[in-house]
Amino acid sequence: MTKDLAFRSKTAGIGGTIKSCPEDFIVEEIGQDGTVFGIGERIERTDEKGRFVHFVLQKRNWTTVLATKEAARRLHSSPKRISFAGSKDKCAITTQLMSAEGVDKTAVLNLDIKDMRINGAWNAKDRVRLGGLAGNRFTIKVNGAQDDAEETVERICYELEKGFPNYFGEQRFGTTANNTHAIGESLVRGNLEEGAMAFLCGRGMETNAEARLAREELLSSRDFASALKTFPKHLRLERAMLSYLAERPDDFTGAFRALPRQTLLLFVHAFQSHIFNRLLSERIRENGVEMEEGEYLCDADSLGFPDTAKMDVDGWLCMKIIGYNSNPNERERELLGSLDISKEDFRVKSIPEVGSKGTFRTAFAPLLKFSFDKDTFRFSLQSGSYATSALREFIEVDKT
Repeated sequence: MTKDLAFRSKTAGIGGTIKSCPEDFIVEEIGQDGTVFGIGERIERTDEKGRFVHFVLQKRNWTTVLATKEAARRLHSSPKRISFAGSKDKCAITTQLMSAEGVDKTAVLNLDIKDMRINGAWNAKDRVRLGGLAGNRFTIKVNGAQDDAEETVERICYELEKGFPNYFGEQRFGTTANNTHAIGESLVRGNLEEGAMAFLCGRGMETNAEARLAREELLSSRDFASALKTFPKHLRLERAMLSYLAERPDDFTGAFRALPRQTLLLFVHAFQSHIFNRLLSERIRENGVEMEEGEYLCDADSLGFPDTAKMDVDGWLCMKIIGYNSNPNERERELLGSLDISKEDFRVKSIPEVGSKGTFRTAFAPLLKFSFDKDTFRFSLQSGSYATSALREFIEVDKT
């Protein structure tokens, strides 16, 4: 989804690969107050009166969703009672702030789960809410980079003085089927049958042989009841949809509603992200990204991260993530027209509870506290920016 996007830098990258093992990709969350939840560091907070326990989870090679489910199981609670500020990569060592409702702080501190640890817990009045973080600090090792990597990185850094393209990274579009945006597009267009089949049968980078075969069989048979017997147990969301369709094979609206609302929102947001990436890439290819109709500049917050809520006469360019409340300019109308999509389609009439009104996102993002030594990058990014989008500027050799 990102391989064809334009680069801002011109110098060929250093080559190499990342994420060879979790230890090569370290992500430490930065709280809203600027606190870095460091790997192995104990975090202390004053207890408040309330039903929630806030805690810092450190995990290795766990997705955030599966880590949440396992923690809930060990706490004899429901995953719905556990929330987090931001999702984190699986093939990595990460820290993140979470909260659990109606559990004992001591039980949280005593969680004993393989490749997880609790770096602090305290009672609080309210839950941790999605987006309740300032950013993330990264330490990323590159394997197999060229010999003169440090000189190359320095040149590219100079070319990126005003930030790297703030593209949504591959993770936004699904790590297995890589078609989350396509499912979202089907929802926006009202093609729910097409979207459901893409969700159930999309194979992409599916590595589980049993799952791959089950998806292929369903694609040819369209027998939902039989598929429910062959889809592996770990495909929980697919099985939830199949359970519904096995009883009501023509009700694809209901089938999507068998999934969590947050999952449906992810689909729609991925399609919006795809459009944002295309618009930004097009503008970079034109050799300059100047402010256009309906856009504005924003200032940085106290930590140095761009803050789209702080309009200013100078600062970071804010582009639209198009939704039903957006006012598209000429360029945006042209792209929507080429897709045969209108802004009103983002109301998602078939499932209006997942409609998206749109928002703003900076076109570029800064690399704060950036350094590169031998084979390791260190930098901090604002919440919502992707390290993989930054690193492609430094690693990719072919930028044509």
